Amino acid sequence: MPLFLELHLSNECKLAVWQVTESAGELMNLLPEFVEEDGLRKPIPNELLYRQRLASRILLSRMLQSDSIRLGRAGVKRTILIQPQAELSISHAGRFAAVMVSKQKRCGVDIEEIHPRIARIAPRFMNEQEWNYLRHPEDFQMLMLLWSVKETVFKYGQDEDVEFKTDIICAPFTIADEGKVTVKFSSQGISEELTVDYTLFENYILTRVMG
Repeated sequence: MPLFLELHLSNECKLAVWQVTESAGELMNLLPEFVEEDGLRKPIPNELLYRQRLASRILLSRMLQSDSIRLGRAGVKRTILIQPQAELSISHAGRFAAVMVSKQKRCGVDIEEIHPRIARIAPRFMNEQEWNYLRHPEDFQMLMLLWSVKETVFKYGQDEDVEFKTDIICAPFTIADEGKVTVKFSSQGISEELTVDYTLFENYILTRVMG
């Protein structure tokens, strides 16, 4: 499982991405016994998803200087760190798994594989202004980047009632291999301006934000 990317974003926040090449059995052998999470060691029918999940937990164990890691759930989808206490964000897509850990401040990470199917759900998360950012009608790269930015902000916000279309608004920007997107984020009556960093590589998009 080669380390694809490692970033120390601040003294308290770091991000790492692994390229998942192992089988589920090989990943299970690499998973430390001190990583605890309900159902983690029970295979699921979707083998790719299971491999991604195992890889992200192995990566987390290598990022944290701890011999006791306990994971839990908050809400429907969010995985949290119970022991040691820290802010955590996890994402995976295709051949990659990404983990972001912050000692105190909230954080969010998302990784996506670019695919034309993003066009089918775009009306659910794109507002009228953001449609103007597309360079052509089938600009799947820009659509996926906007989705990933909003997904990252959603994870950062930790509010399941947030609406992608109206509560996460991306300012105009020009797409490049790496860049930043300014976002207006509204949650529970409070608005804040966030800067989301992104990286394009191969056929993937990686976005991240920290408080």
